[in-house]
Amino acid sequence: MKLSRTKTLPRHVCRFVILTFAAGMALPPSLPSPRAKELIREACYNEVQQRAKRTLWSYVAERRSNNHVFREQVIETVDVPVRHLLAVDGHPPTSVQMKEEIERQQVLLNNPSRRHSIQKQQGNDDKTMEELLHIISEAFVFEDQGEDGESEKIAFHPNPAFKPKTHEQRILHALDGIVFVDLHDKRIARLSGSLATGVEFGYGVIGHVQQGGTTEITRVHLSEGIWKTSAEKIDINGRFVLLKSINKHQDESRTDFAPVAPDTTFAQALSEIEKR
Repeated sequence: MKLSRTKTLPRHVCRFVILTFAAGMALPPSLPSPRAKELIREACYNEVQQRAKRTLWSYVAERRSNNHVFREQVIETVDVPVRHLLAVDGHPPTSVQMKEEIERQQVLLNNPSRRHSIQKQQGNDDKTMEELLHIISEAFVFEDQGEDGESEKIAFHPNPAFKPKTHEQRILHALDGIVFVDLHDKRIARLSGSLATGVEFGYGVIGHVQQGGTTEITRVHLSEGIWKTSAEKIDINGRFVLLKSINKHQDESRTDFAPVAPDTTFAQALSEIEKR
């Protein structure tokens, strides 16, 4: 029986996953904190600087989806990542699952246009993410809640004076929660947030994202100036006209990070996987 390993959101909404960890922000507009805002501004700036470096990493991902646990080896490349199935529900993949895995990898290997299409979308996502990072400090108001270990704890709440211009900005602006900024590196170390209000597109005719959607992001320091997401839990629901209902229920952890040569291609990474 074929098991679905992932669910994909419409692209204008799935950016909720990558934009949330960058959203460090605060509490009521009556309690603004200049220090907290400056920490967030620094953290967003440093994130932009890291993204410009475009370093590559490999890691082991454990994903919970559709009542199953999938363990994968992931290798980032200059075009698209290689994802290799290691286990399902704690057991080695069956022969049928391995056959499907090999076929999926070969389709990508032998179809440069498909890889280019994925890479182009990733580029668009990166551009959107950078745009969001630039408006974070104005989109929210902040309350500094003091030090928590090596981090500063900051509450965040939508800034009512901010007027979002895009779908992504509207979803981002609806977030409310807590963020922890590492005081040494000035980076987002941990975030938990929820959609304080629902978001409608075209007065609900085009679609909507439901109130109460949540996200939890944990990040880890790997090397000088480099932080990566080590765990994320996403729970968001909604609807877009002409597209499937939005049901994003993701729970993934990542371990065993290791640097990858900066010019590694998809074919080279796949060849490396096949040797193991």
